[in-house]
Amino acid sequence: MPYYKFKSGDLFYNRLKTFPQQNFVIFDGKVYNNGVKNSKALFNNVNATPQGFLSLYELNVDRAIDQASDPPGSGSIYPFVSKDSTRVAFRTISTSNFDNSNQFQHGDLIKGKYPLTSSIKRTRFITTGDPIADIVEDNGSFKKATGNKRFILALRHTFDKYIHLSKHHAFNSASTNQPVSWDKGRDEMSLIEIPSIFYGSSIKKGSVSLKFYITGSLAAELRDTKKNGELIQVSGTYNASANDGKVGGLVLYNEGFLALTGAWTINGNFTDKYVGNTQSNPKWADFGRGANDGLSQGTLTGSTFVVDFEGVNYVPTITMLAHAEKGKNNNSMNPTFFKKGQHFSPITSSHFFEEFEENEIKLLEHTPYRDPTGSFVKQTYISKIGIYDENKNLIAIAKLANPIRKTEDREYTFKMKLDF
Repeated sequence: MPYYKFKSGDLFYNRLKTFPQQNFVIFDGKVYNNGVKNSKALFNNVNATPQGFLSLYELNVDRAIDQASDPPGSGSIYPFVSKDSTRVAFRTISTSNFDNSNQFQHGDLIKGKYPLTSSIKRTRFITTGDPIADIVEDNGSFKKATGNKRFILALRHTFDKYIHLSKHHAFNSASTNQPVSWDKGRDEMSLIEIPSIFYGSSIKKGSVSLKFYITGSLAAELRDTKKNGELIQVSGTYNASANDGKVGGLVLYNEGFLALTGAWTINGNFTDKYVGNTQSNPKWADFGRGANDGLSQGTLTGSTFVVDFEGVNYVPTITMLAHAEKGKNNNSMNPTFFKKGQHFSPITSSHFFEEFEENEIKLLEHTPYRDPTGSFVKQTYISKIGIYDENKNLIAIAKLANPIRKTEDREYTFKMKLDF
């Protein structure tokens, strides 16, 4: 089998810019991504993921997985590391558990679970007088926020970083000279986290749409029409003249967050359990309830939330040109390349190795006759192309849809494309 090295003109490196579209529907405590409902198969769930979750690498497809035990049940694959002096373990294993000899002895396998899954998640922040609720103070010099307030406080500098795009990004309005005051650490808000696996490098500016449905009818919609992160109400059925055009939230394009801060009433004639079990009128700060936030089914049945956006994803690609030149690639070690009834096995001993040099090559002409006697044409059929690394390790195989006939007077160039 001949090896040919790629020349500089045979390799082309490119980067594709793609815009994956995503649609999330949140209803009755469940999330539906791109209209997909978990399909039932031999083990009830093909991808072994909760509803609305994406399976990274799609491992353990249609296998029986005991989610209640650790490690998973029989028939599934899982990651593992051995407990040793390197102290390597999974992030889900705390240092105290790792050091606890009752849980793991040296040499024991520490096992994880597949598949890895991801989905959007909503966190609700209520109005507080102090942005750092539930203070833990240590000797009067150290403070930290507990509860869910720590999530929004961790984004303070991220919000302030985008003030140059819009003053609404400011964590606190005190320095913006705005007629309306706000403090994201104190105000009520819904924060929706979107993992990067759904959008790639960033969320595409101008592609975000949030729709609030009440009993099946569209009540209001937010869009980032200015492409600066502001989510502006573009349509509403209740007090539209006063509310359309208002900023109801923000998009952090690079970080994958939607912050819903709109506190005005979307429908004054409808109430639902948006916070706890208390009935209240809907507002944008209530958007997304049920998106993996612990909501029980049957609690919120009159409201549906829809999130649409596009991502910006870059895909590195390499295009390779493999050449079959004239007079080359016309020999084969395949036994079908020779006439039948000949000896192929070499004669070997401790002193020599001898092959049969007079074996006749089979005539491969297309003919209705069993034993054609036409002029001999040396030819092969190319069906696969192997890609090797510098150490001649096979790393990829390109298969042709149909074998290509190669004679000595023909030359071919095969174009192969691989994306990462």
